[in-house]
Amino acid sequence: MANRLTATAFAALTAFTASTALAQQAPVWTVDHDKSRVGFIAQQSGNAVPGEFERFQTTIRFDRDNLEASSVDVRIAIASVTTGSLDRDQTIKSPNLFHAQKYPNARFQADSFRHAGGNTYIAEGKLTMRGTTHPIDLPFELEVTRDGDTLTAVADGEVTVKRLRWGIGKGQWQDTSMVPNDVVIEIDIHATRPAG
Repeated sequence: MANRLTATAFAALTAFTASTALAQQAPVWTVDHDKSRVGFIAQQSGNAVPGEFERFQTTIRFDRDNLEASSVDVRIAIASVTTGSLDRDQTIKSPNLFHAQKYPNARFQADSFRHAGGNTYIAEGKLTMRGTTHPIDLPFELEVTRDGDTLTAVADGEVTVKRLRWGIGKGQWQDTSMVPNDVVIEIDIHATRPAG
């Protein structure tokens, strides 16, 4: 009996050690924020309204051959929104929409990924906006190239979310006849890491 318990404990310890080592194997990527973009496309009165957030922080650990150990964490400064219209930017930051003063950041976190074929991957994560969190699946195309001792990755993806699900739309902005519920979130991330 004691031997069986010892063997079980040893197996559990070995599994834990292996999983810890696995998590440490996912390499860290350094994001080039000058080349990267986190943006969106909304609609207003039938016209597309593109915009982006100029400030965001990212922590990326990703390995195509070790998805179990991969993770991403993106924090977006709502006050950095720009749409080409100062009045529109102020409206987006106002209490009726994102309420940037009370909820200064949006956040996307994922530690589960799946390969969808070819260069397509899906990050299964959770998105927090205006203090509300819901799960989302973010599909993206990944291209990785090598130049000497440096790997460069470009991840390009988008997902459509329902803004009212996160409470983005109070008062007149709850009406979806002028501003539809659907908003497309876009990412274009450029990152590098040492090869090998």
